[in-house]
Amino acid sequence: MLRLSALAILILASLLAACASNKGPAPIKSEREYYEAAQKSLKAGNFSKATENLEALESHYPVGAYTEQGQLELIYAKFRHVDYAGASAAADRFIRLHPAHAQVDYAYYMRGLADYEADRDFFMRYLPVEPAWRDLSNVRDSYNNFRELVTRFPDSEYTPDARGRMIYIRNQIVESELHVARFYAKKKAYLSCLNRARWVVENYPGAPQTADALALQVWSYDKLGIKDLAEQQLALLKANYPDYAKLDSLSDELRDNSSRSFLNLVSFGLLGSDGVH
Repeated sequence: MLRLSALAILILASLLAACASNKGPAPIKSEREYYEAAQKSLKAGNFSKATENLEALESHYPVGAYTEQGQLELIYAKFRHVDYAGASAAADRFIRLHPAHAQVDYAYYMRGLADYEADRDFFMRYLPVEPAWRDLSNVRDSYNNFRELVTRFPDSEYTPDARGRMIYIRNQIVESELHVARFYAKKKAYLSCLNRARWVVENYPGAPQTADALALQVWSYDKLGIKDLAEQQLALLKANYPDYAKLDSLSDELRDNSSRSFLNLVSFGLLGSDGVH
């Protein structure tokens, strides 16, 4: 009885497999059918299905009435499906294929936005991790993409938002550089600390952390024994940031060569409190 049952199951499985193999590939829909199916999926919030239909549209109809619009909507569908790498690649491809398209500014914007969101992973969204202390390769790409949009399309409707995001990203990048500079300061790598701080001042003079970067330059020059440049940078700091809260501590630092109080302040309490000089 058991052998018969096993044989029956085997025969049934074989029949089902044969039926499945006889189905063959799905029939190719018309260009309009793919596009309308994608629109229906987008409205329903089924971005995976929308992506599937839009990719099929482009695959079967690389040139057609819906091709370019479908490529634009594929960027959006991938982005909403949290496929940020795919959205960025789709936007980049659209820019290369249609550089003069009336909506190419949208592709530039979405490319920057996809790279921007790619950096906001689980740890960024749900854990108290300082953004500037992580790998910022994605946000650097995002900054460059937004900058290209702003430069090429200053009057685009997406430019104001891109500018705002650029400011936020710039501040992250600057804080990342200063984080490294403070690390070098703690390790007594004064030249490396100086180079990081100087890079911030030279490349991002409008950042909120510019005063701290100038202060670190003053401190580093002093530690390296280059007193004239230390005093020169201090004068620059006083002239541009007369209300800088750490000026008195920095002046004391240059007078008595004791790094403890100033370094503790300029590193936001991270350095100097344990006697590091």
